[in-house]
Amino acid sequence: MNEGRVSGTLLLVNPSCDLHQDIIRDVEQTGLTVIATSDPSEAVLLCERQAPDVVITDLSLCGEAGLTLIQALRRHGRTCPVIVVSEEPSGGMVAKAFQAGATECLQKPIVKEEFTRVLDRIGRWAGGTAVPVSGLLRFDQRFVLTCDLTSVEETVLWMIEATAMMVPDAVRMGLRGALQELLVNAVEHGNLEISSDEKKQAVANGRYEALVLERSAQPAFKERCVIVEVSCDTKARRLTYCIIDQGKGFDWRAMLERKPEGVGLMDGSGRGLLLVRSLFPDLSYNERGNEVMFTVPLG
Repeated sequence: MNEGRVSGTLLLVNPSCDLHQDIIRDVEQTGLTVIATSDPSEAVLLCERQAPDVVITDLSLCGEAGLTLIQALRRHGRTCPVIVVSEEPSGGMVAKAFQAGATECLQKPIVKEEFTRVLDRIGRWAGGTAVPVSGLLRFDQRFVLTCDLTSVEETVLWMIEATAMMVPDAVRMGLRGALQELLVNAVEHGNLEISSDEKKQAVANGRYEALVLERSAQPAFKERCVIVEVSCDTKARRLTYCIIDQGKGFDWRAMLERKPEGVGLMDGSGRGLLLVRSLFPDLSYNERGNEVMFTVPLG
């Protein structure tokens, strides 16, 4: 994880004084300046006056007002990352938040290490949209990636800048989260064949990174790669991503047929897939389950 400091301003929208203090304490160590309010309506005005670099809102306490805040920010052209906090990150409210333009989700109680990782990702988010050449009708690109999980975030940021130049800013933020989720799954559960139970146990014992290194060094897995195929059709106003791993696949039907409320709070990969599908409803897998595809409208 990058241990560098993040610069800028963070707007915290939360009625809970206890959570205020916890977040402010952790944020101060990253280099961000915190401005806070308990009123989502006031938050919109604060965004107009101070243009924060990051916004955090608690959906558990703000509810529909939190969703309205995200919608208002995007409607006013604010493209800053929005982190939502929720006690039930697999619920419908979180899915609505991502559809409205949320960038990240943190589960309560907030774990400091995870919060730091989220801020680290945000600090490396490259803002702005490249302008494509006017005569572009179509392009097709193919990326072959190693199974290095530590490089996924940088790879996704670079890939978006290289392929999603015509995607609206708000959609680009959701695309970043979707690609990151699917690439991690392709490496972790696909190529390295780490099951959800193995991951949970390793995380609980503080040896997840060791498990990944051990699995990556095994002859059966160390030469595997992930292939990402990207196709852009400007006439159809569509960008298509296809991510292929070299693993055995999985029962994707059972996973995607589950309802959001049926996914346990600790079922990270299942929750992530449901959130990706809430952003890109045409998400689909091949029969084997080692190839996933979705399309992104160009606006």
